Amino acid sequence: MIEIPTFAAWVEANRAQQFPNEATAWAVYNDRVYRGMQALFTHPDVAANRHEAAAAEIAATTFLESAFGAAWVKERFPLADNREELGPWVRQARQRQELARRVFEFQNEPWFADFLSYTKTNDVASAIFEGDVLQTLMRMPAGIARVTESGIKGQDFDLLLNLAHIGDVPVEVKYKQDDTPFSEATVRNTVKGAVKQLPQGQVGWLFIHVPTAWVRPGRSDEYHEALYEALRQTSRVGVVFTAVDKPFHDEEAGKIRHRRLWNLYKDDGASQRMWEAALLLRDFLDKGWDFFAPRAPF
Repeated sequence: MIEIPTFAAWVEANRAQQFPNEATAWAVYNDRVYRGMQALFTHPDVAANRHEAAAAEIAATTFLESAFGAAWVKERFPLADNREELGPWVRQARQRQELARRVFEFQNEPWFADFLSYTKTNDVASAIFEGDVLQTLMRMPAGIARVTESGIKGQDFDLLLNLAHIGDVPVEVKYKQDDTPFSEATVRNTVKGAVKQLPQGQVGWLFIHVPTAWVRPGRSDEYHEALYEALRQTSRVGVVFTAVDKPFHDEEAGKIRHRRLWNLYKDDGASQRMWEAALLLRDFLDKGWDFFAPRAPF
């Protein structure tokens, strides 16, 4: 049976080792989990039968159960193990594994407990995308923190990024559900809702995930026009990062996979330094560089 304890549980069980600080404990914990997963992947029964993907999925699920409890995982991903029909379970199984990865990667962050609390009580897809944005921003040479929900307009944004030579950049994250139909009004309302949550007197970043169904010829111009209309009377958003997951056929694996693409929109409120920082982040994403971001072993 595969078992991966949470970092907190592992530290409690290994207090006798008297680690000098939390960073050292995390390094040891991370190394042991990685070594354990590598040993599992190279086990003759797993390697010979090409069951690495199944082992990784099981490990991710058991870890998520360690963090949230088996009942919560079953409630949130009820179709993930019902494999009689291809379509329904694939999406939930993928979401379950992606959420497990983010939870693992964030365990040593000071805002981890807040992220757990948010995930427990919010839509899973939205929580995963916020986790993706956090992990994406952790690629940058910058400080990042989650902002505890306050319910106060102008103070209820999601993240705070501290960039060298720029300072604090408030960040808002919006996720559009896959069944949301495209309309310029939907885009404008989404952006205007985000603007209200960002503080006056500061220029922030907005991350939006849009449905794959929105992708079609000519749609980019319509989308950018809607962004322009939504932002032309405010200076609170300097850059909009739009994420879209485009399907493609992986011929080597014989599977349909999704590749995340990022579209950047610069508003007049963005300084040259802020725009250069956004371009640097996109360059990291395009090249797959993640010098600063942790990676889960499953």
